[in-house]
Amino acid sequence: VADDAAAALAPERASREDDDGGDARVADGGGGDRAPGSNPNKKRKVALSFAYVGAGYAGMQRNPGVVTIEGELEAAIVKAGGISDANAGDFGKVAWTRAARTDKGVSAVGQVIACRMVLEPEGMLERINEALPEKFEVFGIDRVTGGFNAKTMCDRRRYEYVIPTWAFDPSVGKAASAGADAAVSASDAFVFTEETRARVDAVLKNYCGTHNFHNYTVKVKPTDPQAKRYILSFDCSEPFEVDGEQFVRCTVLGQSFMLHQIRKLIGTMLAVVRGELTEDDQKFALLTSQFAPTPMAPELGLFLCECIYKAYNDKFGAVHGAMELSKYHDKVEAFKHKFVYTHIVNQEREEHTMRDWLRDVLQGGKHLRTAFDASIASSIAAGETLDASRV
Repeated sequence: VADDAAAALAPERASREDDDGGDARVADGGGGDRAPGSNPNKKRKVALSFAYVGAGYAGMQRNPGVVTIEGELEAAIVKAGGISDANAGDFGKVAWTRAARTDKGVSAVGQVIACRMVLEPEGMLERINEALPEKFEVFGIDRVTGGFNAKTMCDRRRYEYVIPTWAFDPSVGKAASAGADAAVSASDAFVFTEETRARVDAVLKNYCGTHNFHNYTVKVKPTDPQAKRYILSFDCSEPFEVDGEQFVRCTVLGQSFMLHQIRKLIGTMLAVVRGELTEDDQKFALLTSQFAPTPMAPELGLFLCECIYKAYNDKFGAVHGAMELSKYHDKVEAFKHKFVYTHIVNQEREEHTMRDWLRDVLQGGKHLRTAFDASIASSIAAGETLDASRV
């Protein structure tokens, strides 16, 4: 994932590189904007904005032998006639690029891929959506410059993590050991107040800025350059209700994220707000070169909200049209509420995903506290001097 999208922008010739030499108008109806006399079999460079519920998929990236988001999308485009059978299965032939690699089970409402495909006859968008499975929708097909790359030209990515408000009640994790019924009754008296939201916000703000996040991902060494990431903002919403359940959204905006990074950021925040870790522990994990066992929240609440192309829009938007998810706002919100939020509510009710995580991973903080103390002892033994003012 690129950390400096602006530097990765294609050279100026990209603006002259449309496959048919025409303008880059929106093709949301599938080819209705073609100029008279153009070749109906000509492949055009386009970007597809789409959404999906990640349950049952082994992540975004195509991987032979398992069901993936890219595999489903490519198959639908082939069936719709946008990619020929001869080019199917070879992303290089159609210049396919993805904006973000969502992990196993993670959903999205603002994912983007770019490729070269045929847009005719009219109705390409409708045919693709007809070929896609339930809880999967392409919002629109936008013409882009010939040099457009969905990954390297994406400046920023926005994610949401949706959390039931009772998860912030420290008594729920402890009561969970006595059974689900006890956990539910313990949360009945808990109220997610404005004071609680302010506390969550303060903990999330500690992640903002440039830090070494090696303890907030997996299999990345502290000396690895990719461990340094920049988070622009991280905040918690006021409570909202879905099907009788109360939730909050934690929304993070950053240049790019590593494997499981957001889930670990959320998991550690929950541990701090619930009192199982302290803010000093959270900051220690950002500052130390030692391993710190940050807890990883479940995949269920996480989804990709938006891929942002500010530098591309600034450079080419006036000529080729801006790449902005806002043009599909109504479709995005409808999908989010109909499928993503509903999926989170239903799975929590059926499988107790968050409740089991509180019990099995946080376990009232006992084992987590012991593990963090061991990490801090290792840091002291190594003679580390940690500058808390950097967080």
